Amino acid sequence: KLLTVRAARYVIIGLCNAAISFGILNIAFYKLHQSKILSSIIATTCALLFSFLMNRVFVFNDREKKARQQLPAFVIVTITGSILVLNIVYILSLRILSGNEELISKPIAALFGISLSSNFIDINMSTVFGAIVAMFWNYYGYKRFVFKGQRQALDVTQEKA
Repeated sequence: KLLTVRAARYVIIGLCNAAISFGILNIAFYKLHQSKILSSIIATTCALLFSFLMNRVFVFNDREKKARQQLPAFVIVTITGSILVLNIVYILSLRILSGNEELISKPIAALFGISLSSNFIDINMSTVFGAIVAMFWNYYGYKRFVFKGQRQALDVTQEKA
């Protein structure tokens, strides 16, 4: 049951992170006029801070070590997952989507009457693809290398059952 609760909480925090990331991504690109890549890096970095705090206290509830002891491992997992994995998938997705945006924009326009620009489709769809891959990477990295206290308690509880 604890594993199910933890997974549900991780998804909730992931959705909040996605909202933060999308918001900052679009602000950086459309309002601050940054490049698509730099906008993604800025958004991902901001979401990292929120993610650490919420995963530590809400998802994994692991305060056995001080935050400053957990933070380096969290940053390493997150950098490899959220910055490298997400942005590699993001860049690959940009290349795949480039020139093919109409495959997405035409059905949306027909169904909802909403006209989406190629740039909007590129940066947002690429972010979705990257975030999905990074989500799995980060969860297992956090569980295995960062927040071990509650996992150990869960293992002991399961052995008793």
